[in-house]
Amino acid sequence: MDELLSFLTPTAIKGVNFSSQNSRMLQQQVVPLNKTNYKHLKKNDIVVIGVNESRNSPNPSIKNSPETIRKYLYGLSTIKLAGKIYDAGDLVETSTPLKTYEALNRVVEILFQTGAVTVVLGGTQELTYCLYEGVKSNKSLVTISIIDCLIDADEDLSDFHSRNYVNRLLGEKLRSLFELSIVGYQGYYVGGDMVNLFQKNNHELLRLGYVRSSYREVEPTLRNADIVSFDMEAIRACDSPANTIPSPNGLYAEEACQLAHYAGVGERASLFGIFNYNPDTDNTEQSALLAAQLAWHFIEGYSKRKNVPKTLNTPDYLKFIVGTGTSGVDMVFYCDEALDRWWMEIPISPEMGIPTNRIIIPCSHSDYTLASRQELPDRWLRIFQKIQQL
Repeated sequence: MDELLSFLTPTAIKGVNFSSQNSRMLQQQVVPLNKTNYKHLKKNDIVVIGVNESRNSPNPSIKNSPETIRKYLYGLSTIKLAGKIYDAGDLVETSTPLKTYEALNRVVEILFQTGAVTVVLGGTQELTYCLYEGVKSNKSLVTISIIDCLIDADEDLSDFHSRNYVNRLLGEKLRSLFELSIVGYQGYYVGGDMVNLFQKNNHELLRLGYVRSSYREVEPTLRNADIVSFDMEAIRACDSPANTIPSPNGLYAEEACQLAHYAGVGERASLFGIFNYNPDTDNTEQSALLAAQLAWHFIEGYSKRKNVPKTLNTPDYLKFIVGTGTSGVDMVFYCDEALDRWWMEIPISPEMGIPTNRIIIPCSHSDYTLASRQELPDRWLRIFQKIQQL
C-alpha cells in the first residue's frame, strides 16, 4: 500500500459555502488520505482522486478540472454513509500520457483490492480504459457503462486518444470485458458501421431518445456496471455550457443526476468517473457545479446501496418462473418488491468451464412482462448469446 501514496499528491479540501452552516458541508466528512489511514481502507469507504491528464486529446486545457469540481462537491450537503470519504489528492503529473495511464492503472488496481469505491474526477475520457485495466487484473466478466453523446472510436485501430479509446475496449476478450454499454449517444454523431459493430458484439447501445422516453429501462444497465464513465458532453449545452461539443441536445441536468444516482445505488459499481469538464470555458462555473452534483448523487446513491446476495433464491425476493414453450427450459425472474427491482436468471452450460450454472443480471419489470407474453426480452437474448461465445 505504500506504493499507492507514491502516485498521489495531496490537494486542498475546501468547499464553497452555499449557506452559513459549515457543519452541513460535505467537506466535514472528507478525510485526506495519508500514511496513517490508508492502510484502513475497506468496503463502504469512498476514495476521491483527481487525474489532470488531457494531453492526448484535442482539448489539453481541461487538465485543471478536478480542483474546480472539488470545491463545489465539498460545499454540498453531508451524506450519511456506513464508511468514510477519503480524498487521495491528484495523480502526480508525469512526463507523458502513457506514464499517467500506467500510474492510474496501478492506483485503481490497489484501490479495487481494498473494496473501497473510487470516484475519479478527470481529465479526458480515454482514462476510462485505465480504470478497466486496473479492474480486470482482479475480476473477470467486467461490465462498463459509458454515458456519452458519442462513441469515441474511429477507423484507426492502432491509435489511442480521447476520441478513440472505445476501439480498444471492443477488442477485449469476452471473458475480460463481458458487457459494454453506451448510454445517451446521439445518432447524428454516430455512423451506422459503429452501431453494427456494437450489435455484432452483442453490446448495448441506448440512444438519447430511448433514454429519455424509457428512463426506468436504463436503470438495470447502470445497476449491472462495475465501471460507470460519465462524459460531461452527454449533457446539453444550456445545462453544461463548458462542453467541448456545445450541443443543443443532450441529457437534462436532472436526468444526468438521476443516472449518477442509479449508478451509485446499484450493487456493482466500484468506479465512477466524470470526464471532459473544461474549466477554461466555464465562465460561471455552472458546469463545475453540475459535475460536482453528479459526484454527489453517485455518493448519495451509494449510501442507500443494498447488499444483494449472489443467489436471490431467498424469502426476501419474489421468484417468478415463466415457461418458454420449450421442454425443460424456463425463464426465472426475481423481484425485490420493496424497491421494485428485478433480475433474471440466464443458464450456463457446464461445458463452458465457468464455476456456476447461471448468471443473474439486473432487468426491468417490462422484461418480465415480455417473457410472460412468450416474447424473449432483448436483454435476455443478448446476454444469452454472449454466454454461448464464452
